[in-house]
Amino acid sequence: MNTSTYPREWSWSISIFDERSHSYSARSSGSFSCASQSARRQHCPSRRISTKHEHDQELELQYEQTSMDWLKNNYERVALIAAVLILLLSAFAIFRSAAAFSDEFAGLESHPPQRSPAPPGRANEVEQADKELRQPPQWTFSGRSGLFVPEKHFISANGEPATLQTTEVHPPVPNEWFEQYGLPIADADVLDQDPDGDGFTNLDEWQGHTNPTDPQSHPPYTSKLKLKSSSQEPFRLVFSSRMEDTFAINTIDLRQPTQFVKIGDNIAGTHFKVAKFTEKTAKDKYGTDEDVSELTLENTETHQQLTLVKEQVAISPESVATFVYTWKGRKEFVVKKDQEFSLPPETDIKYKLIDVQPNKAVIVSNQKPDAPIEISLLAQ
Repeated sequence: MNTSTYPREWSWSISIFDERSHSYSARSSGSFSCASQSARRQHCPSRRISTKHEHDQELELQYEQTSMDWLKNNYERVALIAAVLILLLSAFAIFRSAAAFSDEFAGLESHPPQRSPAPPGRANEVEQADKELRQPPQWTFSGRSGLFVPEKHFISANGEPATLQTTEVHPPVPNEWFEQYGLPIADADVLDQDPDGDGFTNLDEWQGHTNPTDPQSHPPYTSKLKLKSSSQEPFRLVFSSRMEDTFAINTIDLRQPTQFVKIGDNIAGTHFKVAKFTEKTAKDKYGTDEDVSELTLENTETHQQLTLVKEQVAISPESVATFVYTWKGRKEFVVKKDQEFSLPPETDIKYKLIDVQPNKAVIVSNQKPDAPIEISLLAQ
């Protein structure tokens, strides 16, 4: 082969493209001569194709290495970009689902499903259901166990743990009475409560053997009446004897002479006259009849009447009793002996004070005049 057709000397260089600076940089260069046969074998144009292939492979490897280095250096930025893309895709999917649901819901509103008509209800059942709905819900249980524990526990008055089986919570009222009527036994003031609003406390109802939850069931109103104080004076005249229609009147100190009077006569030295006589007998402790006839006197000024029992000292009309009435409040009032009074709300019933003693008073009603009622002394 004629070597004169080849250039006598060749030069070469290798350039790398830098992604950061967007430019090529020379990495290697050199020159060689093709004058000799050995040089031509290694570098001359007869091996030009293989040399270019190796050059491309080296460039590709260097590009891949450069890309990997860039990814390592910008890992957080790449991850952020990927996350943003995922969020955008998710938001787009949610938006499409919401739009589809809105269209479906609008279709349901415009064309509601047809329901079969309900069968007509019974009037009694509807009325009962309405009544139950108007009543507030309450937990109910039977026995002494609570809702979550087998036995109610609480702190007794002495500060010790107690149960309903071991302690009477509000003496003298037994625990069973509170449970019988569903009363709040755990309340400290349960004895003073009035659940039915009839003016009588739970303690009053227990003492009167009535229902504390029924306003129509309550003790008599006289149970709210107590004697606060009294002033007792003996009446100065005594009905000592009788002879047919004539009556003997003496003074209790026997300092005045005996007066013999008849029905309608005035008693000298007083404002009283004889109004009525009633013959009565009663058995004494030995079973024999005793004369307890009554002579009724009337005050000519006040027309107030006073009854004298044969041979017994009567209580003067000047004797008074101070009462305390505690039905729906507290009221004090003074009543003279043989004076009438009423107790609200039963204002149509009249009571009369017939006896006054230091520790009690005795009254009768116009409905049951033969059934005396004892009024006890107010506890201090």
